[in-house]
Amino acid sequence: MKVCFITLGCDKNTVDSEKIFKVFTDKYNVEIVVEPKKADIVILNTCAFIKDAKKESIEYINYLVSLKKKGIIKKILVLGCLVSENAITNEYDELFKDVDVALNIDKYLESLNTINDRMTDILSFSSNIKICDGCDKFCTYCIIPYLRGRFKSNSFESVINETKKLANAGVKELNVVGQDILSYGKDIKEDKHFNLDEEKPIVTLLKDMAKVKGIKWIRLLYCYPEEIDDSLIKLMKENKKIIPYIDMPIQHANDKILKLMNRHTLKEDLIKTIKKLRENIPDICIRTTIIVGFSGETEVEFNDLKEFVKEMKFDKLGVFTYSRDKLSKSYNLPNQIMEEEKQKRKKEILEIQKSIVEEKNKEKLGKVYESIVDGKISKTKNTYVVRPYFNAKEIDDKVYVKSDKLLMSGSFINVVINKVDGYDLEGIIV
Repeated sequence: MKVCFITLGCDKNTVDSEKIFKVFTDKYNVEIVVEPKKADIVILNTCAFIKDAKKESIEYINYLVSLKKKGIIKKILVLGCLVSENAITNEYDELFKDVDVALNIDKYLESLNTINDRMTDILSFSSNIKICDGCDKFCTYCIIPYLRGRFKSNSFESVINETKKLANAGVKELNVVGQDILSYGKDIKEDKHFNLDEEKPIVTLLKDMAKVKGIKWIRLLYCYPEEIDDSLIKLMKENKKIIPYIDMPIQHANDKILKLMNRHTLKEDLIKTIKKLRENIPDICIRTTIIVGFSGETEVEFNDLKEFVKEMKFDKLGVFTYSRDKLSKSYNLPNQIMEEEKQKRKKEILEIQKSIVEEKNKEKLGKVYESIVDGKISKTKNTYVVRPYFNAKEIDDKVYVKSDKLLMSGSFINVVINKVDGYDLEGIIV
């Protein structure tokens, strides 16, 4: 049997797929192929977080069904968030009628979180490690709690064991992922490993992860600002393996909109947190995302957001337009914004951010940064993509260097930045 695995959506889905991949290939004697057209069975892990993600998942299912009807593939297995949503809304019954298995995420998620083995053949020197799943924040625009369930931490032992296995497989950079990683351990507070009087459970966990031999960089992705406390800041300041990079989505900066979103911070809270991070860790790279065009966002609230972006000067910033979903609590809010206006506002924010990035990039000129080698841009050119600590793999910008000497992917080199090219940078190996 030839099997093709396809993953759509976020890095958390990728981790799930790698574990499923391992379990499946251990249980069955199969040949793995990359192209769906060359497979007997296709396993598709879907995403349904926003409208565009749903659209992509639906289009992919329809494409696979067309291949099956032509006799090119024999079976289709669909799992992930779109299937979980189907269990709630029954919206996609027609879509799944030609699918052999539509597996609700709740049926496999809990068991997956106890599995430390992953398909090491598809891992590299940089990998994600998922330490928790689900969410209890219930932001009104978000459907994650309905798709992935309530917040649940993976056990301390399972995370450390997985870290060791990844290190043994050659992983040097770990991206810590989950819907709300800084709440790690809140549901297992009585764990013998934690001393809640001294530090948050996530800090204790990160300290032990950093002790694993072979792991050089640990990067924190998706951190709610209200969960950032002094113990975490102290750890990032003192432990060199916890690199000074934090992904901290704020979603908005106007108090009225933040309350409508059911966010747990207000504008003043955000300013204090950002200021504290920068005062204690001067080189910190702060990445954030915001939503424009949320219900009730007038020009007043939008201008407030624009001024905040100008003032805070985030190192990295992504912009989403509000995606209205029937499962979300914000679906019935009044004063919905037209799509054309949402796109206009997104463009305005991105223009502001472009100027900020150009300014920050110029400040990097002449500075030397330890960087991890991602690989060559092509077989014929001697140009490589490398990443200093301030660039996360796949989601951030690029730094390019030239080398006539072969550079091994996953190795670390020192690079001095000598040219700015918009969002990207060029450097010379020291």
